[in-house]
Amino acid sequence: MTEVVTIGAVATPVINFKDQRVCTSKQLAQLYGCSEKNIGDNFENNRERFEEGKHFVKLQGGDLRDFKNQPDIVGLVAKKSAHLILWTERGAMRHAKMLETDVAWEVFEQMEDSYFSKTRARQPITDGQERSTKFDRLPLYHFTVDTVIKHGLLFGKVYALLNLFAGSHSFKEMSKEQSAEVHDFCDRFALGQDTRTDWQRITDNQTKLYGTPAQLDMVQKLLLS
Repeated sequence: MTEVVTIGAVATPVINFKDQRVCTSKQLAQLYGCSEKNIGDNFENNRERFEEGKHFVKLQGGDLRDFKNQPDIVGLVAKKSAHLILWTERGAMRHAKMLETDVAWEVFEQMEDSYFSKTRARQPITDGQERSTKFDRLPLYHFTVDTVIKHGLLFGKVYALLNLFAGSHSFKEMSKEQSAEVHDFCDRFALGQDTRTDWQRITDNQTKLYGTPAQLDMVQKLLLS
C-alpha cells in the first residue's frame, strides 16, 4: 500500500526511486504554494546550483516508462513527457531557499520529518543507558575514517562533530543509546539524507556542553560537500 503523508493541508503520496525518497515538481508546487512553472523556471535559471545525483534525478527511456506505470504517481507526472526530474531532499531544500517564502521553509521542515525521513528498524536497546563498548562504537570509527578520506578533514573535527551529535565529550562517554543514534546520523549523512533537525541538534548540544556557537566552518564544509 502506498504511504501517504499530510503536510500542511495537502495529502501527498511518498514516492521512492531506487530506494531513495524523491518528489516531483508538481508535488513541490502543491506543497510550497507556487506554480509548477515557478519550480521549472528556478531550476532552468539556476542550473549551476543543482547537481544531478545530489539535488535531482533525471528519468528518461525505460526508467521513465517504469516510473510512470506506478499507480501512486498518477496525476503527479505529465503522461507525454520525454523526461522527468525528480527532486531529492537537498533539491527540495534548494527550491525552498530560492522561493524565499515562510510557507516554503515551514513546509520543507515538515517534509524533512514526515516525507524524507525513513524510520530505521533497529532493535530497541534495553540497556541503552549503559556505557557503550568498543564494539558499539565501531561503526562510528569506520564513518570517521571514510569521512576524513572523502572530505580531507582532520580526524579531530569529525570526532568533535559526532560527539556533539551525541551530546558527549568523547566517544568513550557515549551510552549505548547515544552511540546507536550517532550511527543512524552517520547513515543519513552518508546517503545525503541528513536533516536540518540533525544539525540543529548538533548546535544545541554545542551550547549545552560548551556554551559557545557551533564550529560553523566544520559544519558548513561537511554539510555542503
